[in-house]
Amino acid sequence: MAGRLGGFASAAQELGVTPGAVTAHLKTLENQLGAALFERQARGVRLTELGERVLPDFSAAFAALEAAMHRLEVEAAPGLVRVATTQDLAQLWLSPRLSGLRAQGLQVVPVPVTTLDQARVVADIAVLIDAGGPLAAPLIAVAAPDLAPGLALNALDPAQCLTLAGVDGDWPVWCRAAGTPSFVPRGPVHASAALAVEEAANGAGVLVISRPYAEAAIRVGRLVALFGVEAGTGRGLRLSVLRDSPAARAVIRALEGR
Repeated sequence: MAGRLGGFASAAQELGVTPGAVTAHLKTLENQLGAALFERQARGVRLTELGERVLPDFSAAFAALEAAMHRLEVEAAPGLVRVATTQDLAQLWLSPRLSGLRAQGLQVVPVPVTTLDQARVVADIAVLIDAGGPLAAPLIAVAAPDLAPGLALNALDPAQCLTLAGVDGDWPVWCRAAGTPSFVPRGPVHASAALAVEEAANGAGVLVISRPYAEAAIRVGRLVALFGVEAGTGRGLRLSVLRDSPAARAVIRALEGR
């Protein structure tokens, strides 16, 4: 894995362990072999000639082990589906759907991850927002129902505008779509979509956010979408089967509304 990713830190993140643990295991293996498998470089690591030659055998062995573990897990708990997703998507998008999934007899357990590579190690399906995701995730502006009637697109108070840091809360992109490219929000900045949504629902101000994060709050009336403006970003929600099973396919179909 370190050979494929070009570094111990990347391999550790995918495996869910510390870089020190990966380094220690590799050092033990190299000491046992009496030969180096990696060349340490300033910008990562590179496989030695020996490492390159044995990589296909190790890759096949790990793939076979992973397949065997998957078969064991499916047979031990045939209805269990681990859904890898971010903390924010788990709370704001997946959690409102869990009761419906479980009512269909599907055992769904969210597993927090940040990347698809991490998801492949720990889960049966992945639910992530990424570039090219097929379920569009445009940016929308939202606010609490009590606040919305007094708001006008061309008269927003910058201090009353909340920001979610990152691409899923990109005010400049939304403002260009809304025809107000020079507007700059000056309200609180949040790193968590869940906290930003809660602040907006409590009347703290206008929030620009990727639609999947706000859908549940809009559906139950805690937030309303403003001004009829949706700004495309090229990003979307992607639901991927990582370890195929009847239960995993059933969860995907249910989440896609099929």
